[in-house]
Amino acid sequence: MALPGREGDQYVENDQLKKMKEPTTVFIVEDEMLIAACLKDQLQESGFKILGSSTRGEKGIEEVRRLKEEGNEPDIILMDINLRGTMDGIDTARLITDQFNCGIIFLTGQSSRAVYERSFFIKPFGYVLKPYDLEQMVMTIEIAAYQRKLEIENKDIRKKLETLLSGKMKENREVLELYDIITENSLVGIWILQDKGVIFANQAMANLLGFTLEEVIAFSPPDIVKILHPEDQKRLMDITDRRLQGEEVPQHTIFRIITKNKEIRWIKSFVKRIQYLETPALHQTYLDITEQISVNPESTNPAYEKI
Repeated sequence: MALPGREGDQYVENDQLKKMKEPTTVFIVEDEMLIAACLKDQLQESGFKILGSSTRGEKGIEEVRRLKEEGNEPDIILMDINLRGTMDGIDTARLITDQFNCGIIFLTGQSSRAVYERSFFIKPFGYVLKPYDLEQMVMTIEIAAYQRKLEIENKDIRKKLETLLSGKMKENREVLELYDIITENSLVGIWILQDKGVIFANQAMANLLGFTLEEVIAFSPPDIVKILHPEDQKRLMDITDRRLQGEEVPQHTIFRIITKNKEIRWIKSFVKRIQYLETPALHQTYLDITEQISVNPESTNPAYEKI
C-alpha cells in the first residue's frame, strides 16, 4: 500500500492530498536529552519537521497546547513511556489524546505484556522499542501520520453523512454533492449495512474488497459474512448483533477480510449505529492497516479490542 505524498506516487490532486504532501510534524517527549537530540537530528534529516521537545509530561502538555493555539498542533508525538516526574508517558498520552488530535507513538525499553495492556487504552498509533532502529522509526511515523489523516477524514465524512441521513435534508442536490465527495475523494472504504444487506457503499470500499461497486451494492448478508476471515467471523457477528441491539461496544474493531482475489487484508473498522428510514443501520468505515501490521504485529493483539 503506497503512502500518499511520496515522490513517484500517482494520485488525484485534491485539498486533502495536498496537505499530505506537507512534512509530517513531530513533537518529542523524552527525558533522556541525548536521545531526544539524536532523534531530532535524525528525523529532520529524514524529512520530518520537529516542532519541539520536552523532558517532562506536564511541560509537554503545555507545549502542545501552545502549539495548537498557534495553529501548529503536531501530527505525531513520540512519547517515552518511562518519564521521570509525577506523570509517566502513558498518563501524559492519556491527557493529550483527551485534549488534542495528535497521534501517539510510544518509545519504550520494555516489551512486557503489562506495559502493552496498560497503554492499549490510549489508542497509540505504534510502538518503537529502544534502542530504536531509524528505518523502523521512520516507517512507523509515516504509517501513523497517514492513518491519522485518514481517521480525521473519516470523522468529517461520517459527521456530514450522519447529518444528512438523520436531518432528512430537503434538497437532493446536497445529498448528491456529498455522494460525489465520498466516492471521488475518500481514502477509506465506507458502507452502510442494514438487515437486508448493503444500502450504500463508496468506490474506495469496492476497491478494497476487489469487487465492482455494483457487486458490493448487491451483497446479501451471507455475502458480507463470506468476506470476513473464518477465524474472525463469530467475533464480528457477535459484536454486530450487540451493536444493533443498542449495547455499548467499542467503536473500532481490528480484523481480517478476504478479497475477491483471495488476498488477506488487515482492517481497522470504525462503526456507528444510526437510524436510516426508521430502521437501525451500521455506518462503517474500513481502513486498510495491513502495512502497519507488518511493521507492528503487536497491533493484532486481542487486547486492542478493549479500546
